[in-house]
Parts: sequence; C-alpha cells; structure tokens
Amino acid sequence: ERCLGLIDEIADVGSPVVILTGGEPYLRDDIFRIASYGNEKGLRMVLATNGTMVSDDIAGRTRDAGIKRISISLDGADAASHDAFRGVPGAFEGALAGIDAFKRAGVEFQINTTITDRNIEQIDRIFDLAEGLGAAGHHIFLLVPTGRGKDLADQTIGAGDYEKTLHWFYEKS
Repeated sequence: ERCLGLIDEIADVGSPVVILTGGEPYLRDDIFRIASYGNEKGLRMVLATNGTMVSDDIAGRTRDAGIKRISISLDGADAASHDAFRGVPGAFEGALAGIDAFKRAGVEFQINTTITDRNIEQIDRIFDLAEGLGAAGHHIFLLVPTGRGKDLADQTIGAGDYEKTLHWFYEKS
C-alpha cells in the first residue's frame, strides 16, 4: 500500500520514468500490481533485474503489467568475468536466459554495464554483445563505492580512464 501511495504522489506532481529496482524486484510478490498501478496512472514504468529469475511466464506478466523497458546488467563479456563481478556462478547464463524470455514476450530491454578496472578492457566486447542481443540501448555506469559497491572500491577507474571511456561511449552512440 505504501508503494501505491508513493505512485499516487509521483503522479500528482509529474510523469517521470519510474524504475522498479532493488535488490531484485522479482522477489516482491506484488511487483506486477505495483507496475500495473503505475501504468494505469500514466507513468512510464520500467524495471531493472539481474534476469536470473525470468521465465517465459514472468516475462509475459511483466509485459502485461505495462512495463515498457527492462534493464539487465552485463558487467563482463563472458560468463567468467560477469560471474566474478556479480559474485554468483551462473549469473551470466541466467541474464542471457532472461533476455531471451523478454525477447520472446516482446519486452524491450537495455543492457547496463558498470565500468571497473576489471572490465574496462572488455567494454568493446560488451557493447558488441549488447548490440548482438538486440538491446534497445547500452547504458554505462561508473562504479560509485557506496552501498554494496563499498566492497568494490578498489575496482574504480582513474580519471584518465574515466574520460577515455566517456569519449569512447560518445563515439559509439
């Protein structure tokens, strides 16, 4: 009920994109109700997931709830690098399986990538993977060592690499 009330408040002052994220939003048993409610209020509802819980049923329910776009993080160009970053064996294959389910359901998706010193040399390959998968977009993020990211502070990139990455991304876009 608090989520629905917050959606009412948001809709009263504007119509921004509302990103349902977490943790993993699919762990909530009311996520589809929340998404549908926001959609009914005229808000553009999107959802960020790691993709590992997504079946054809979940993808279809996501579409039916009015989710306009999904974001799934790919932080490596292969299973070894992505799984190491996520700290979960099988996370890469789970993300790809989730993407396939969304594609079958007709749900638009984008790839998000957090750039670190451990994957910066893979960014071209990750971009090519996103394109090959048919992603509507590839969004990069630079690691901010807060929250769960505190444990990854040693992986932040330096100012020179930061600037080089932003120029690279501009050229790709």
